[in-house]
Amino acid sequence: MPVRKFSFLFFVFSIIAGLIGAVIGEWLIDSFYGIWPNILLMGAYFAQLALIFGLFCLLAELISPVINGRSWRLEYSGLSWKVLVPSTLVMLLIAGLIFQFFYSLNLSSVKPPDDLVMVLDISDSMKKSDPGHESLKAAVKLVSNMESKHRASIISFNDQAFITKSMFNVNDKNERADAITQINGLEAGGGTDISIALNTAMQEIDDHQAQDRKPMVILFSDGYSELDLKTVVAPYQNKDIIINTIGMSNIDRGGAQLLKSIASHTGGSFYDVKKANELTNVFKKIYLENQDRLLVTERLGLFKDSLYLSVLRVVLITLIGALFGLALGILFDNRYLAKSYVITGLIAGLLAGLVLELGLQNNLLVGFSNRLTAAILLTALCGLGPMIIPIREKFAGGVPRQSGGADSTRRGPSSKGDHFNKGF
Repeated sequence: MPVRKFSFLFFVFSIIAGLIGAVIGEWLIDSFYGIWPNILLMGAYFAQLALIFGLFCLLAELISPVINGRSWRLEYSGLSWKVLVPSTLVMLLIAGLIFQFFYSLNLSSVKPPDDLVMVLDISDSMKKSDPGHESLKAAVKLVSNMESKHRASIISFNDQAFITKSMFNVNDKNERADAITQINGLEAGGGTDISIALNTAMQEIDDHQAQDRKPMVILFSDGYSELDLKTVVAPYQNKDIIINTIGMSNIDRGGAQLLKSIASHTGGSFYDVKKANELTNVFKKIYLENQDRLLVTERLGLFKDSLYLSVLRVVLITLIGALFGLALGILFDNRYLAKSYVITGLIAGLLAGLVLELGLQNNLLVGFSNRLTAAILLTALCGLGPMIIPIREKFAGGVPRQSGGADSTRRGPSSKGDHFNKGF
């Protein structure tokens, strides 16, 4: 007769596993995004989460074998240790690799940008807001690390606008070296005129527009200037060119609000930087996420409102949840538990996918909060399988129901199909 089982220790340990896995996953993203291939990064993200989940669930059952029973701990826990890594780390590493590959495929008509125009504020206020020239260092590092197939242009501005480096191919070492020299030679001074800066950037784009190449703009400023927003952004809207903006609201809140409006009117994103030393990572983040996207991070720019990617993310995370459940079933070598865990894993995965998609794309929480919530859903809800979905119980208290024999209470599960290697 099917019965429901609940282990408080198992539940608590699964929550702890989600917390630890989410923190490690965040460290992986912060440390290796743009360094490792995206498919490897997502494979490692889900692999470590699954391994920690399996490990903590195994420890909970070894301490208090409520779900599997005493006979499992006596005779089958050794097998669980042997299959821990293959059933969690290896299986979810492969799944993460495959699912991120499919999520990265561009099956739509949306084309990532080929040309990048960086518009840099060099007004007098930058002497105070960016005394270490972090914005210039960020531009230099981005130029140095762009993909060889791309082109770049540098516009600097104060109360005037200057073409610091006209459009060039970043795979040309001499042109790239010259661009870096020109950026490093910039000096702050004068006022701030964002309007003339964007008009100059558009002229630069028009002068170097090539067939089948899509431009994108990154605009950084620490201040505010009067402008006719509709007039300034109209050329960008007409040509479907995104402007991503970076501002410092702690320096000039009005300027930050203006930059946010410019980005929203052109389909771009606004980034609020608290300290100038964060600029390098922000420039890198804008560039990377407009080229591609990760399964667990916000989609930006061209891919932000893709219905296809919205549905695909939820479907793939749902399948990840099912694999988490399957991993537990394999770990405990029990087909009845596997069915229960897979069903609850599907539910957990669906909810986690919705949390990521709706939360990240609608800014309901900061990115880590959404990923943390999703991780805990995958581990804690999936771990509630036997309580939500009753399992077939052949044993009372985890030992065979037998009528005689002094050693009957020490005999393991029967060989009639409870375990994967016994007729699953």
